Amino acid sequence: MNSRLISPLLALVLAAGVTASQAASVRFTGWAFGTGNNVHASAPIYNGQAGGFSTVVDGNAIQTYCVELSQSFFWNTTYTDFSQRTALDYFGSASGKAQKLGRLLSYVADNTGAVDSASESTAMQLAVWNIVYDNDLAMGGGSFTDTSSFAGHANSLLSASANWTNKMNVWVLGSPSRQDQLRWSVAPLGSTLNSVPEPASLGLVLLALGGAGVAARRRRSRSR
Repeated sequence: MNSRLISPLLALVLAAGVTASQAASVRFTGWAFGTGNNVHASAPIYNGQAGGFSTVVDGNAIQTYCVELSQSFFWNTTYTDFSQRTALDYFGSASGKAQKLGRLLSYVADNTGAVDSASESTAMQLAVWNIVYDNDLAMGGGSFTDTSSFAGHANSLLSASANWTNKMNVWVLGSPSRQDQLRWSVAPLGSTLNSVPEPASLGLVLLALGGAGVAARRRRSRSR
């Protein structure tokens, strides 16, 4: 390898680490299916409307779900203090939450009709909260429970997605002052899900680049 190529490659690797958390402009325009529905959740306690949101992120209209019940937001207000992180980075790899969310989102994407109404969107939000705040896959047990009529479909979504193949890249839009949001997209075929280098992987890449540089210098030395 030409040693002059190492610096540009190193810059690209370091840039990958820098852009792991990206700034984003976020505006919530309304409920994804027209309205939310009242739920009655515990741990954390929440009695209010729930459902997916129609959200504009950097000018692009997408759907998001809440992953943080301790904060709120206002409709049609542009927030510029959001940053995007992978769900794996946000929740941590040990919890398995990023993978569970990916399977849930993949199941809904693969099954037409699983979530296509306001009531089912409310159930989907409950399922997301159950994964975020609990360790089981049921609305009736564990720390996070709900007594509304939407818990039944939430249970169905959680159960059906438990062993579903994860096809999603999943991110969290986080803000220090507003409600953090889940966003996702189908991963390209053959790609690694949420392929942002972790510190250990970054170190291995740097080590490999360093080794390539040493090998290149040795080859030049032998050719003299």
